[in-house]
Amino acid sequence: MKFVKLIQTALLFMCLSNILMAQFPNGYPKNYFMFPINPGQRNYLAANMGELRPNHFHGGMDIKTGGQIGLPVHACADGYVSRLRVSTNGYGNTLYITHPNGLVTVYAHLDRFNASITAYSLEQLYALEQTDIDILIPENTLPIKKGEIIAKSGNTGGSSGPHLHFEIRDKKENVLNPALFGFTEIEDNIKPTFDKIAIRTMDIDSRVNETFGREEFSVTYLSPGKFSIPQTITAKGLLGLEIRVHDKMNETHNVYGVNCIELKVDGKEVFYHNLETYAFDENRYINVHIDYETYILKRQYFQKCYVADGNNLNFYLMNALNGKISITDSSTHIVDVRIYDSNGNASSLTFKLKGKQDQNPKLTKIYTPKPDFDIYENTLKINGSLGYTENATLFLQQKKVSIPMAYSINNIPTYLYDLRKGLPDSSSAGTFKSVYDFVDMVVPGKRRIPLGNLTLLFTDTTLFDTLYLRVKKNIVLNGEETFEINNPTVPIYGPIGVTFCPQNYVNKNERCYLYSINNSLSKKYAGGNWTQDSLIHNLSYLGKYIVSKDSTPPVITYKSNTTKRINFTIFDKESGIDTIRATLNGDWVMMYYEHKSRLIWSAFKDSTQVLKGDFVLEVTDNSGNKSVYKKTL
Repeated sequence: MKFVKLIQTALLFMCLSNILMAQFPNGYPKNYFMFPINPGQRNYLAANMGELRPNHFHGGMDIKTGGQIGLPVHACADGYVSRLRVSTNGYGNTLYITHPNGLVTVYAHLDRFNASITAYSLEQLYALEQTDIDILIPENTLPIKKGEIIAKSGNTGGSSGPHLHFEIRDKKENVLNPALFGFTEIEDNIKPTFDKIAIRTMDIDSRVNETFGREEFSVTYLSPGKFSIPQTITAKGLLGLEIRVHDKMNETHNVYGVNCIELKVDGKEVFYHNLETYAFDENRYINVHIDYETYILKRQYFQKCYVADGNNLNFYLMNALNGKISITDSSTHIVDVRIYDSNGNASSLTFKLKGKQDQNPKLTKIYTPKPDFDIYENTLKINGSLGYTENATLFLQQKKVSIPMAYSINNIPTYLYDLRKGLPDSSSAGTFKSVYDFVDMVVPGKRRIPLGNLTLLFTDTTLFDTLYLRVKKNIVLNGEETFEINNPTVPIYGPIGVTFCPQNYVNKNERCYLYSINNSLSKKYAGGNWTQDSLIHNLSYLGKYIVSKDSTPPVITYKSNTTKRINFTIFDKESGIDTIRATLNGDWVMMYYEHKSRLIWSAFKDSTQVLKGDFVLEVTDNSGNKSVYKKTL
């Protein structure tokens, strides 16, 4: 790879080195931006740049507002409002200010804008007759001075509590780490912490402690910034290291992310990761930056210290093996992992890998066998029954394949099979028998796969890596039909096109749509569009889906009104709110909506206008069910 020679012949980047020197030849401008909340005073963060989140890296810093809504938000520097967003979800009410140096600051989850920006936003909302807008604004329309109060902090959009989400972006909309711009309002001299590590076998011949798969190890604290794993770990073949870490800051109870990871084996650099900047369209790659299966099953983030197949993020440096560790001898190898936060605080973890090339086929350890199977990369791992020592048999259509035992633990045998040699229908190993629902091996690229009344469409950007496609369908629950594509622990980058034709006539209904039912406690609306008898949709996640009918309209509850404002709460039990439309004497009226509180309220662009006459509110859910409220004011 193009970075290998650099890694081998030169000192590696320091973890707080400047990747963007071409853009900032003199370093990041340290005194250019004012802090947006209580500038010049001690401040605290609820989250930092690069924290690991579902499907994305956290793109900026979350500044605490003391649990309050309504703190003044200051413009960080001279400039102009270049973009404005009013939204129920995501960033909520958001301002983007472009500055003379070409950078853009972003202020999100705002409760309300200042008077001039509010007037402009209402003009646009009324002109478009839309309750949500995201618009670009000409340069001379809304000029801003450094320190000017542009808004009040809030809790709008997808936020989970009052705070200001603050970002700095470059000319290409890449997000930059605000901590590197020298804000003295934030204090941090606390070193980050290692929680756990995991080591994963990366091919069929690899082993960790003489077994195949993924094994987690607890970490021992030695002193501030120093950690170890006391026991020596035996290893063979190609391995991937994963780490679970966190950071703290002074006088807060919050847990933060780390920005930089370095991995060395026997003093040689193997892997380096520095999250100073990234593009928003790269966010989905987080699902191969982390161990996605562990996140889905345990809600724990383990970052990979290697670059997995399909990971196109560009903030890594690594060896010729993409950061993987190769153990091909019987020597003891020293592994050193260092982590850094944005403020330069560092910690290290050291442990030993002992090469063990002669594997013991019979092991004794704490072990709970699973009668099912696991897939690691291209390898199928299956168990046999207690005391069984013969080969396992795999059935591939009319063909039988005999597989020798790889090893046994407490007299329970384990067998490994390379799925690239063919997809089995079933297997037998003593009394343990498994039936597989493999239908195809799908490599990244365009592919259409018809499966009776279910057709799947893959594009060039759907898959990170080869997918051993498994499908179950036409399982009828209470008259509702389901289909299952693999399971939700397998990540995909882009959507899979699905065309599903229900066999039960009652499901061929305009009120029937797809819902995800991966969570047994609830179902989540996914959507779809009907074309003749088929429901078509692009699915962003694998797992189980049901075609379910929603005939229940939203609930509108009147709360109060004055001559200037009318208030309601709205709620939809099934598919969720889609559109809100209000009129007064036939003229469109803006209704703000805060989904967390379910509250909606009116706002006029003309401050002299009053609520008088016939008021009509229409709320429609995603399945097309509509509720109407009428009142003469």
